Amino acid sequence: MAACGAMLAAVLAALALFAAPAAAQVPDPFARELAQKLARAESALAERAYVHGAGPFSGGMGAGETRRIPLTLRAGQDYRVVGVCDGNCAAPRLALFDANGARLAQAPAGAGASEMLVRVPFTGGYEVEVDLPRCAAERCWYAVNVYGR
Repeated sequence: MAACGAMLAAVLAALALFAAPAAAQVPDPFARELAQKLARAESALAERAYVHGAGPFSGGMGAGETRRIPLTLRAGQDYRVVGVCDGNCAAPRLALFDANGARLAQAPAGAGASEMLVRVPFTGGYEVEVDLPRCAAERCWYAVNVYGR
């Protein structure tokens, strides 16, 4: 049953990646790769009672570029923000900023997936910043999901 759920999550994530706006549409086979990586992360988070809350937010960029993803988060709730990248780069570096531009949390770029634990002080608007410091291609593809409990 868990394997079926993981497969369903991977299919839904892949469909969501393909359904992204044209400017951020992830080409195949990168979309499948990102969906599989997010599904693995989601399976591990589900075991810790996290549920999918938002995403995938996806797109492509080169080394040195950043993207910001606007989110509304609730105070007192635990969040995990997970970022993955295609095979041309290491995991993305993630950071969370409040409405005043103050950095509240960050996850360094590593191998595999980046995971950032977040608990915000106020309900409201925040932004997740994504960058790919180890992108080895002209354009690397990333995807980010947000989980809560």
